[in-house]
Amino acid sequence: MSFDAVILANGDFPKKGGVAWEILAGAKRVVACDGASDAYCWRFGKSPFAVVGDMDSIGHHPEGSEIVTVPDQSTNDLSKAVGWCRAKGLKKLVVVGAMGKREDHLLGNVFRALDLGVEIVTEFGRFVPVVGKASFRVSKGTPVSVFAVDPATRMTSKGLEWPLDGVKFENLYCATLNRAIAARVTLAATKPVLVYIGS
Repeated sequence: MSFDAVILANGDFPKKGGVAWEILAGAKRVVACDGASDAYCWRFGKSPFAVVGDMDSIGHHPEGSEIVTVPDQSTNDLSKAVGWCRAKGLKKLVVVGAMGKREDHLLGNVFRALDLGVEIVTEFGRFVPVVGKASFRVSKGTPVSVFAVDPATRMTSKGLEWPLDGVKFENLYCATLNRAIAARVTLAATKPVLVYIGS
């Protein structure tokens, strides 16, 4: 899969050999969120394309990287990095390194990804924002969870063991822990939802 940029958040660094690591290793451009730049330089022996954030956790300024300081404390470094990428015309984005270290950051990153419309790839799967209809190629038995922040959300689904047609989203987690029973899962939602697809 080809991306305009891979955004490296400052959570746990992707494990070597995993999907997130492979995406990072093959990236045309890596945009590091603040202190994630240090880990990237150390692991890969090169500088990221750019470092974006409030610069409260960066150890050193890597040579050759564009340093973009955004002091705004009303949002997080992931939002700042996505905004900077889009302003530069980099539209096809994916986020890695968004999990781990602090659970509040993890949850903040996951739900900001929904608001921002960007995918997060983790060690165990991926979080994909869905607006309208989406289809996923999967293996039978793949874990699938849906998180809907708006209780007015209505969905239909194909290829899931427990269909989502008519589900009332009385809470954020009522459509989690499902699984694929076909090679393709198709979902349609009336409001934006976050879909987790396990590896």
